[in-house]
Formats: sequence, C-alpha cells, structure tokens
Amino acid sequence: MKVEYSKLPSEILSSRPELKETRTGITKGLIGGIPYIGTMINELIFDIPNRIQQDRINKSVELLNQKINSFGNEDFILKEYLESDDFFDFTRTFFETTLKLKSDEKRSLLAEVYLDAIIKSADFESSKNRLFIQFVSEITSVQIIILRYIQRFGNRLKEIESYDRFFNNFKNYENSFHLDNYEFKAYCNDLEIKGLISLGAGLEDYKDKSAYLVDGDHQKSSVTITNFGDEFLSYLIEYPHDSASF
Repeated sequence: MKVEYSKLPSEILSSRPELKETRTGITKGLIGGIPYIGTMINELIFDIPNRIQQDRINKSVELLNQKINSFGNEDFILKEYLESDDFFDFTRTFFETTLKLKSDEKRSLLAEVYLDAIIKSADFESSKNRLFIQFVSEITSVQIIILRYIQRFGNRLKEIESYDRFFNNFKNYENSFHLDNYEFKAYCNDLEIKGLISLGAGLEDYKDKSAYLVDGDHQKSSVTITNFGDEFLSYLIEYPHDSASF
C-alpha cells in the first residue's frame, strides 16, 4: 500500500514553476501598491538585479576572452584538467565572484587569478588562488592603496611603532580618501588577518602612552608586506600605483 505524505511548499513550487511565477506576480503586485515608492522597490528587487548580473557576467566573459586570445594558442591548458573537479570548482567560483564585482579593474584581476590557476592545473582545495579569488571580492580600493604603499615604502615603516605614525605617513602619501583613524586601523587589521601584511608584535593604539613604560631595548614594531601579499599584488601589475578604482 502506497503511503501518501504532504509535500512541503518548496517541493510544490519546484515541481510547479507556474505557481512560483504566480507567487512572484502576487508579491510584485503587493509591493507595487505601496504609495510613491512601490514601483521603484519592484525594480530594485526583481528587474534591476537581473540586468546588473547579466551585465557583470558579459563583461567578465569579454575580459576572459581577451586574455585567453592573447596567449595565441590553446596549449597553455591541459585538456585533462578541463575535465577535472578542480576546473569545475574554480570556474564555478569565478562566475559566483564576478556577480559581486562592479569595476573592470576587479574583473580583470579576477580573470588573471582564475587563468593562473587553470594554467598551473591548480588543486582547488590547497591552491592560494582560491584565497586570492576570495580576496578580490572582499578587499576595498583603500586596502589596495594601503598594500601598495607598504610594498613601495616599506623602508619608511621600519619600527614605525604606532598607528598614529603609520596613519600620518599614509595620509601624506594618499589623501584622496577621507578616512577615520580607526577605519584605517580596521582595514589594516583585516589585511593582517588575510596574511597580506605583518604588523610585527602589534602597533600601539592611538593615544596609547604605554610605550613610555617599556624598556629602551624593546624592539619597536614595523609594518611589512608579506611574501603572500607580494604574490597577490603581482596580479595587479598592469594597474598604476595610484589607481583607486577598485
């Protein structure tokens, strides 16, 4: 005897796409009834995202096509790798990430990291490229400038000791961003957590007077770019040091 059971709403919707369309239509109708702003909300929720996502995919595919054509031949990728789980995972992640990117600079950076992984037949689970793809969507324009500043002027940041001095030095280099000092600190801490920079034993916080109590032989902290950070920045070589369009 066959046992009948009640289907979940999600199961019903997946088996009956016309019901899903009906539900969307009802939702749009309800939102459209909101005075003054209903039509705009509908566009933001239902219409604009589809157009934006498709546009971002198209631009990323165009950039990828240009870069692949620049190689001049198809031998740079092992055909066996194209059938691997790693190729699938990198490609899926590439397209998932491109939906989050609004600048051509970031799309180009993403394509560089993705193609490098494919050329190297990289293992998705253990490759640095997987982390770098994640960083492309997470790192801001300000953080790119901070990274490049540290890479370029690391000698000025030896034994910099405090966030006050670090922040003031950075502002003298780049003043187009109106940064709060603790916003700057948050960006730097995030870069250190990602392993892209090192703050040594830790910089003194703003207005921290504890340094006066430390023994004179104490080694003052320096700010340096890590080898991992240098490797990430190597994908950005085509962009000028003062580029802030990420």
